[in-house]
Amino acid sequence: MERNLICKMYDFFNHMINPAELTLAQKPKIKRCPVIGLDISMQPKRTKFLSITGIKWYYRYEREIYYQFLSVRLSPESLNKDMKTQFRQIAHSIRNVESNPRNNTRRAINKLLGDKSSLFNNLNLIDKNKLQEAGLK
Repeated sequence: MERNLICKMYDFFNHMINPAELTLAQKPKIKRCPVIGLDISMQPKRTKFLSITGIKWYYRYEREIYYQFLSVRLSPESLNKDMKTQFRQIAHSIRNVESNPRNNTRRAINKLLGDKSSLFNNLNLIDKNKLQEAGLK
């Protein structure tokens, strides 16, 4: 504790004496949702997409952002449901944007390769980018 305080004081006085050697502090990178682009720093660190926690935060503190970017993801039927269900459906919609293309491609490739009536192996006919997108090669 004492040593840490002494080091901080030394750094403070060193910056006071030599102001030309000041370095600008690096701004911490803001963690953003890859689908919507909104800040998700209020969520747990391991999250990748805007989750129910973040949606609740935007509803509570940034209502105009909620209505501009998030509420438009609700279907007309779900507008009459309670807020908890709406938050869950918005989060589900955001996750689907990233995962549906990958899952649909994988499902189509597996269906094509699993077809027993095929005379030849169709693996060579499938685009390599599609195989990689599906996570099969």
